[in-house]
Amino acid sequence: MTKLDAHWGATTAPCVASHIVCSARESQSSGMRCLQLALLGLFSIGLVVCGGSSRAVQRTVRDNGAPTDSKPTPSPLASPTSVKPSQAEQIDKTWSSEFQFETKTINQKHEGLRAYEISVDYPQIAHARMTSTKQFNRWIRKKIRGYVTQFKGLEQSAEIHDKRKRLSKPGIDESLRIGYRVYYSNNRLLSLRLTHTVMALGQMHPIDYYETINYDFKRGRELQPSDVFMPGYLRTLSRFCRDQLKERYDLNYTTDDWLKGGTAPKADNFKNWNIVPDGILISFEDYQIASHAFGQAELIIPYSVLKNVLRPNSAKDLDL
Repeated sequence: MTKLDAHWGATTAPCVASHIVCSARESQSSGMRCLQLALLGLFSIGLVVCGGSSRAVQRTVRDNGAPTDSKPTPSPLASPTSVKPSQAEQIDKTWSSEFQFETKTINQKHEGLRAYEISVDYPQIAHARMTSTKQFNRWIRKKIRGYVTQFKGLEQSAEIHDKRKRLSKPGIDESLRIGYRVYYSNNRLLSLRLTHTVMALGQMHPIDYYETINYDFKRGRELQPSDVFMPGYLRTLSRFCRDQLKERYDLNYTTDDWLKGGTAPKADNFKNWNIVPDGILISFEDYQIASHAFGQAELIIPYSVLKNVLRPNSAKDLDL
């Protein structure tokens, strides 16, 4: 029952009862008098309702200058706070390249007691005419073929062992996959990264291993850290990378000790480095600073941060 229904019942009920009594006991004139009272009750209800609505509209006009909806205005939603990613992000960028590259492929498969598959891509400088570029092509080809030979040798030895022991066939096929990414090249330098993806017996999933290469055409070899950095550079790399990882990521997949260990100023923690025009690109290994679920983070350390640990004229010598 609404407030109006209650008001109607409270107002008219005595009049209706009075009308019934008057019809039974009084004359026609008394009945007319009861009817007038009933109509007067209806008229009073109309005044109450209309008067209330009128006062509500007038109050709204006084407050706002114009009639408005009586519903409350919802409060504005709070702006969402920025959320740090909880998984590693890759640097999806390459820089200019002096050379064009061709991809050479090696695909091999072995069906046996220890089945395995090999799928390898590696770069070759296209239309190599200079002695330095031809030398690089031979150097990288020899390196890649060496990895393939090593993997096959390990698998063949494992198969011989399993046959002697009359072991059953493993539930997985082992594999070696190698891919590459050229970040930057000029007449003096070629900066690239190999990714070795290995699936071996006992692993729950394939694991990626990085191998970064900064090839100096003038020297005809890979650059070593001592060619570019001065003693003490590891402390600079360690401090910058640790601070950046804490700032950029929600590190749910690691612990303080794990992160400190993986970014400690040790050569093995920073063996994967690439020279690029923006700075030194650092690639972290799987499980180095966090669990596999986190992934493999990458950071670029600007040259402005490294100015006190770079060897004099190293950037100029490399045409950066």
